[in-house]
Amino acid sequence: MYFFNDAIRNPIFNWLMPIFDYDHYWRIPLIIAWLALMILGKRRERLIGIGALVILALTDPISSRVIKPFIGRIRPCNVLPDLNMWKDGMWIIIPDPVIEIYRGSWSFTSSHATNTGAQALWWGWAYPKTRWLWWGFAGIIGLSRVYIGIHYPLDVLGGWILGGICFVIVWLLVDFLSKKVRKCESMKV
Repeated sequence: MYFFNDAIRNPIFNWLMPIFDYDHYWRIPLIIAWLALMILGKRRERLIGIGALVILALTDPISSRVIKPFIGRIRPCNVLPDLNMWKDGMWIIIPDPVIEIYRGSWSFTSSHATNTGAQALWWGWAYPKTRWLWWGFAGIIGLSRVYIGIHYPLDVLGGWILGGICFVIVWLLVDFLSKKVRKCESMKV
């Protein structure tokens, strides 16, 4: 935890990592791109966009409403002293002893990692030439969660694994439905 939160600290990361804590910096451009895909895209692109929504409908509630309350892991910023934490637009160092609850929700799994990990796999599968871009985006978001002091590395890893499982479920569903559609189309001929 301290390696990712303190040992790799540098001015570039101190500026960059908090950006990923504010959803509006990166979610709005993604929503605009998704809307453009749905409006301007053809059938394949629209199906990919719908698949992305199905994945989000799985990942976020499973991570936030099922696993987090079931595991009940306290966030590192609420228990570990000497962490660097991004709070209210500035960096603070968590005191020893920890005297405040800095984030009131549970830690495991990281919903950011779950959502972006599944989406990175989905979009990378749909557009293989861009997969490294998507995987890099999920990686930097996962790192940011630990760097700003609100998740343990295993929270992020667990989120990526959960995201991978959700991706596989949706991919298998798409594969099954595609075979059914092809079979129906071949019967019409």
